[in-house]
Amino acid sequence: MKNIIELLKRHFVFVLFLFLFIFSLVVLFSSNRYQKTAFINQSNDWVGQLYDWRDQLQRYLRLREINDQLALENARLRAQMSENVFTIDTTVFSENDTLHLQRFSYRTAKIINATVNRESNYLTIDRGSIGGIHNNMGVIANGAVVGVVSSVSDHFAVVLPILNPKFQESVKMKGSGDFGLIAWPPGSDPAYADVKDIPKHVQVNIGDTVLTTGYGSHFPSDLFIGFVSELNDRPEETFHRIKIQLATDFRKLSHVQVVSDILKQQQDSLLNQQQIRDDANHLP
Repeated sequence: MKNIIELLKRHFVFVLFLFLFIFSLVVLFSSNRYQKTAFINQSNDWVGQLYDWRDQLQRYLRLREINDQLALENARLRAQMSENVFTIDTTVFSENDTLHLQRFSYRTAKIINATVNRESNYLTIDRGSIGGIHNNMGVIANGAVVGVVSSVSDHFAVVLPILNPKFQESVKMKGSGDFGLIAWPPGSDPAYADVKDIPKHVQVNIGDTVLTTGYGSHFPSDLFIGFVSELNDRPEETFHRIKIQLATDFRKLSHVQVVSDILKQQQDSLLNQQQIRDDANHLP
């Protein structure tokens, strides 16, 4: 208390000036209509600016929630696209009837760890077996291929991305439909990959689009892989040496979608039955 009194004594003139200044403003704005109106209008501007700053801060703090909502909406919309539907044509009472069955479904996930500059890169996502994730599921982002799930725990999964020499997926040239394999040279630029096994009689140009074939059960057909950026053919070889710029920017990945092939078990079961029959036919 003593310190407060000493402080007031030391700054008595300033405190008195401040008190009189505030008092004069109150008298001015309460007795003069013009100044009162101007003050209220200016106050409204100040308050509006404060509300605007508060709204911007709230939007910034909600960006994570908004991103999650957008990822869920993208997954829902992608599941409704035509390439995710298995179509069966039947004839009922001499009338053509088309039955559409869901082929692919999507689950959202967030990247919680990633490498891009190693010889063998991996991604970790925040969804595991409890969230419906299993080995060999495809992983995409913004309609472009990211990789394939390689191992799963209860709450997390590791993804083998394109940026790993072990990753292999059949791809096709958009124009001709000829297909080959995508491969990433160990330790190379994470923005590029190679396409192999495209014969030289197939015309390939810089800028051509490379897509998924849909032959496996990892991805639907016609998902984006990248653009042809270089052709380094050699006269003695029968296949193109194609370098593509990847559509996925692995340095900026945050949200992904995990692709589930609903008919995978049926497809694998049929293939296993055929292999068993082939093996039985070769028995002496």
